Amino acid sequence: MAVFASRYERKLPIDDTQALSCEITAVQEVAGHTEYLLRVWRGASNKNYWTVLRRYNDFDRLDKSLRVSGIELPLPRKRIFGNMRPEFIAERKQALQEYINAVLMNPILASSLPAKRFVDPESYSQSFHDHAVQNAMLCLRNDTTWSLGGSMGAIGWRLRKHYFKVTTKPPEKSSNKQLVKSGSQTHQSKHFAAGSSNGSGHSIDAGTLDPGSEVVAEWLEYGPDKFIDEKEIGGIMKSLMGLQHPHIEPVLLAAHTENGCLVIRKFHKHGTLKDVLCMAANPKNTFLSKYGNPKGRTALSMKQVATYGKQILEALIFLHSKGYAYGHLHSGNIVIVDDCVKLLDIENFLLGVPAFYRPFFMQHSKIHAIETIDVYCFGHVLFEMAMGYPLQESVVRQITECPEALKCLLESILSKEACKAGLPTLEQLLGHRFFLQYASTESRRRRCQC
Repeated sequence: MAVFASRYERKLPIDDTQALSCEITAVQEVAGHTEYLLRVWRGASNKNYWTVLRRYNDFDRLDKSLRVSGIELPLPRKRIFGNMRPEFIAERKQALQEYINAVLMNPILASSLPAKRFVDPESYSQSFHDHAVQNAMLCLRNDTTWSLGGSMGAIGWRLRKHYFKVTTKPPEKSSNKQLVKSGSQTHQSKHFAAGSSNGSGHSIDAGTLDPGSEVVAEWLEYGPDKFIDEKEIGGIMKSLMGLQHPHIEPVLLAAHTENGCLVIRKFHKHGTLKDVLCMAANPKNTFLSKYGNPKGRTALSMKQVATYGKQILEALIFLHSKGYAYGHLHSGNIVIVDDCVKLLDIENFLLGVPAFYRPFFMQHSKIHAIETIDVYCFGHVLFEMAMGYPLQESVVRQITECPEALKCLLESILSKEACKAGLPTLEQLLGHRFFLQYASTESRRRRCQC
């Protein structure tokens, strides 16, 4: 196939959640125009840095690509005359420094591909989309059930995760053929699927999906924390796909290559919990346009916060009881269906990708075990559900305008003192008086219907 002919240079895995910092250290005149020397580094230490040369037009192009977010940024205006005077250049240098600081200090903008490419072109210059298409096609090229459709765009926050429409193929003439071939059907890609609990490894019949259900294929590259050997990941993923719980969204099929994994699951038209909280009109819009500067925000009722929070805890406790880690809880990985929580992306830990809240919990030495990470992330989700906006720092400083029971619960997870002394367990959280006081008494009866 010609589509597989183009080469994708696989660089060493990078933690895309690590903060990038930038300092404009010098200005130079080249062929009648001004260039700015950017010194850039990843993480807290500036010892390992690299340099990038940028002109004002480069800043202007970056600004135009970020306008879809609706966030106002302090880009200095273009000047036609007098732009080579020393005092103007000094003023422009300071103004551009303030601009790039504003971009990189905003977690939504800083995680975007235009911002990453601007300060780190060496790591982000490749075509992640083309790479995703090639691998997704490779994963499904021998599959008899699913057909890859067009891209859904950058609807999520991960640069290396891509969403595609997917449809079912018409049944083949021979009724004796399996819907999905067994795990080692080719030496290039491996397929395994969640079907019946007997672990047969065949895909569920696509015809059993609800009429009108939309399905999405998600391609995700392996991350820097991947520790599972290539020979073992198929069996472990197959076992994970067999997990059934009312608060975990099942996976219809998963396939992997040496570069990453393709997962097919149901797409929920109302979007994720984050879409609900940000009042996103269309969950299929880009991540920048949905969450950069939402036109509205809404908090959930205390009954909803307690009910959904309790269901999340039950799902996490179930995963841990089966020996599986989650580690990727955030409002974008939760969907609500008829007042029933469904956790998404349970495969992320196995793929070694960095967690959404990693920049926060890495600041606390006590938060390193997988359960404490889940507890910490749960605190952030609980805060966002109750307040209607995310906590933008690693600890909560002051909690107001909420019931005393919720305040006590949030402080036990997100206060500076709690993060320093140690966090409660998932079981301890489940028994907290906030859930006993506010959670819906019908939630347990509804679980079997979810």
